[in-house]
Amino acid sequence: MAEHPKGTIVNGVVKEVDAKGAVITLAEGVEGYLRASELDRERVDDARTVLKEGDQVEAKFMGVDRKTRAATLSIKAKDAAEEAEAMKEYGSSAPGSATLGDLLKEQLENRGE
Repeated sequence: MAEHPKGTIVNGVVKEVDAKGAVITLAEGVEGYLRASELDRERVDDARTVLKEGDQVEAKFMGVDRKTRAATLSIKAKDAAEEAEAMKEYGSSAPGSATLGDLLKEQLENRGE
């Protein structure tokens, strides 16, 4: 995992899955763990309802668990980062980029005319 700094997006295949999470095989046989709570923004009680063995997974590398020495992964964090990036791009490309306050002020001024 030395070539993957914290926060990078990694791809892998589900090796095994249980109610609490899934073991993901990454490049060069490195294994990562994806907890059920990190699968989706919505609550996932059982990871087996979302994943099955052999599924391809794209997740964010969150670091290494010191106790288990396994790479920790998160699909939820990957999705949140992609959404934040999209919002940032949308905000910078929006013409005028006025705030709500600017729009309300303009409406009030137009009413007074």
